[in-house]
Amino acid sequence: MPFRRAIFNNMHIKMAALVVGGVLWMFAKGEQESSRLFSIPLVLRNVPDGLTTVEKIPDSVDVLLEGDNKDLVRLNLWGEPYSVIDMTGAQAGRTLRVSLSPANVILPRDAGVQVVEVRHPRSLDLEIDELINGRVAVSPVVEGAPADGYYVFGSKRSMPDSVFVFGPARIVSELTSVSTAPLSIDGRRNHVDAVRRIEFDGRWNLHAVPKEVRVLVGLEGTKIATLPDVPMLFEHELGFEEATVFPQTVVLTISGPNHLASSLRAEDVEVLIDAVGLPRGTHELVPEVRAPEGIEIHGVTPARVTVTLQ
Repeated sequence: MPFRRAIFNNMHIKMAALVVGGVLWMFAKGEQESSRLFSIPLVLRNVPDGLTTVEKIPDSVDVLLEGDNKDLVRLNLWGEPYSVIDMTGAQAGRTLRVSLSPANVILPRDAGVQVVEVRHPRSLDLEIDELINGRVAVSPVVEGAPADGYYVFGSKRSMPDSVFVFGPARIVSELTSVSTAPLSIDGRRNHVDAVRRIEFDGRWNLHAVPKEVRVLVGLEGTKIATLPDVPMLFEHELGFEEATVFPQTVVLTISGPNHLASSLRAEDVEVLIDAVGLPRGTHELVPEVRAPEGIEIHGVTPARVTVTLQ
């Protein structure tokens, strides 16, 4: 077929021509001027000794750069551009107002591009304060609940229990504690020992040394125990010749965190028989049990006691 032969005849020559054309097109496109928005780091320079900003500065600024496509694409090969704020002349207790312009942007040598404008932020108000440090207690943040039947044993703590905080005097002097990043204990059955960073209010220019601490949370299971011969407190009206309760002690079945249940004694629990207001005769009453916080009562034996009022 003539048409088919026309297409596939001298195919290698045609393919070579396509490749050369593509390379020439890409080269021509690379030579074209264009602009692109970049996010570049923002740094402070020449900060006077003993001073700092009260609020954190932005990590980066958005700048519009212009140049050949190929130069914009390979910009980072020459080194990362960045923006600089000169802090010379800053004084504690004053606000330094800075307008950001192309003059604040440092480009790598031989980058072959230029700065058109700084898009965001275009200006900053930097409140200046003395730089101080102080030792501050760490308050671990623990979230969630352990697995059913397990309890937090003792207090949540960190190692170390305090850190040095560096920052503006106005903020550091008012700090009483610092928090850690949250630690979840949801569903846990074993002691938790995890590293968490120190976290601050995102507004302030604060730094901790060390930056991270270990957070320790003790967990323990439930213990079921029996307390025999628990005496009862018998309350009744005056004026009876005979007022008795039988039996005089009960057996309690209790449960709770292992350390509480293991150390619980009969005198730690109050069992009350309330016969106040009852007439003469024999009565079957249910004991009222009051146990320490964290202890659950599962059973009282006997469930009823006999009260005789004569």
